[in-house]
Amino acid sequence: MTNSNTAIANIFHRIASCYRYLGNDHYDQMKSYDRAAATLHQLKEDISAVPEKEVGFTDVIRNEIKEFLETGTISHYQRFKHKVPLELLELLEIKGFGPAIVKALHEQLHIDNLEQLTSAIEAGKLNEVTGLNPQKIEHLKRSLKLHKDPESKILLWDAISKGNEILSSLKQIPGVENASFSGSLRRGCDTIADIDIVLQVAERNREEFLVYFLQLPHIESVVGSGWNRICAILYNNLQLDIRMATEPSFGAALLYYTGSKDHIAHLELLAEQKGYTLNRDGLFETVTETYVAGKTEESIYEKLNIQYIPPELREGGKEINQACRHMLPELITRHNIKGDMRLYADHHTSDGLHTMTHYVTKVFPHYEYLVVTENSEYFHNGNNRDWLHMIDAANADLGWNFLKKGVTVELLPDGTLDLPDELLQQFDWVTAVTYKRLDADITSRLLAACEHPLVNCIGNPSNRIIGKRLPSMVNWKELFQKAAATATALEINALPYRMDLRYELVKKAIEKKVYFAISSCAETLAQCDYLQLGVTIARRGGCSRANVLNTMHWDAIEQFKLARQNALAIENR
Repeated sequence: MTNSNTAIANIFHRIASCYRYLGNDHYDQMKSYDRAAATLHQLKEDISAVPEKEVGFTDVIRNEIKEFLETGTISHYQRFKHKVPLELLELLEIKGFGPAIVKALHEQLHIDNLEQLTSAIEAGKLNEVTGLNPQKIEHLKRSLKLHKDPESKILLWDAISKGNEILSSLKQIPGVENASFSGSLRRGCDTIADIDIVLQVAERNREEFLVYFLQLPHIESVVGSGWNRICAILYNNLQLDIRMATEPSFGAALLYYTGSKDHIAHLELLAEQKGYTLNRDGLFETVTETYVAGKTEESIYEKLNIQYIPPELREGGKEINQACRHMLPELITRHNIKGDMRLYADHHTSDGLHTMTHYVTKVFPHYEYLVVTENSEYFHNGNNRDWLHMIDAANADLGWNFLKKGVTVELLPDGTLDLPDELLQQFDWVTAVTYKRLDADITSRLLAACEHPLVNCIGNPSNRIIGKRLPSMVNWKELFQKAAATATALEINALPYRMDLRYELVKKAIEKKVYFAISSCAETLAQCDYLQLGVTIARRGGCSRANVLNTMHWDAIEQFKLARQNALAIENR
């Protein structure tokens, strides 16, 4: 379907909605415009090139198509602005919402647009509206993404797992030409309230798509559906929002629905300053309304003459200023990672260690090392000799020094470590963590770890557990300065319920020249892939390869450790 056909069909759909709003006396006009829109959806050629006799439009419809092709507008539709709250008409797509309810919102609460509607919902005014019950209000909140149930939010990892399952199913539906996550899931936020997906589906295939969609086993109920959007509830009470776009607008829709709102607002302002209009349908020249970009996100950024901004950075607007100056970092990727800086295996049997090693070398063939770790309490009873020997034996079987000896040593409340230096010297990588008195300010303990010559990294820096435990009190500015001065790495713990450090802190640490070590902290084979969450945090924080130690060969990490010793010598001089 061509751009003209799409634009005219969309206007005809809106005109039909206007007549639906006005009531049963306008039923014939509503059906006429709906049929005209459906016909345009089916046309493969541009309507301007199709002889009038080949399409069964009424004289009124033909004249309005001609008017659009000549002027870019349809005056008939413009006149509805004075009769109908146009912005509210999309509510007619929500389950249980008919013209009577939309009229009641407009007439009883004087609501004209979605912003006013949102304010009325948050103020609890909808209970006063005729025809609205709690179930319909809940559907409305879902549709407007105002459903704020903390218990319905899930961890990013769980959303990725569930989302991939749904995305795979959607890609199998006939007519789906392209598909991508959008929203907070694509940006890599810690927790996800709903799964947002943008699909490329030609208009002529959308009715058939909906038939297939309703048969998916994941869907519990459909809150609302329209020509361009479906809002559904999954069986785990997670919300699924699907936006459909055509090929020319797929990139624009993906950009628009990925967000964030601040990013899009700043991007729209930049486009306006350059003489363009940016919306979910594409980038257009403002004066002529000529389409100039939108098939891909990259084409829009390129036309605006700024760097492509990865989804993980699209949060506040500052990233657009950097992109305008072509100063965005080249972000780290999963393929840059050369090893995992902390994971656990069953060290009590050689089979457990060999199984982990075999799995990782097959699934992550680009890895050059694994820091196999044990907690310090394990060594309190003198187990160190057998454990260290097991690592050496496993490396001997491999024929190279793939496994590195790691220890997670507890940082006690007085700032000392719970293992002696003579034992710590036997490990390749020492990570200090705090376990006790996490409700107190732990800054002094973390600073003490930075000053200890045998500590390489501080793990779980804030000690948060998402949704269960708040971060500990830390003077981050002081810690970042000390970590940079002493070449002490900070860990990005990729466990789904930790994701610690937060990306905002990673940004501030980068400014102080702090290095990071990304760790999966895996205890099973399946958990090794958690490392991708750590990469996501690093990307959101603006990390390039130069900021992350495990993008380096192990020889370079040894050089980092040597630099740390030199830094401490200077610090203590």
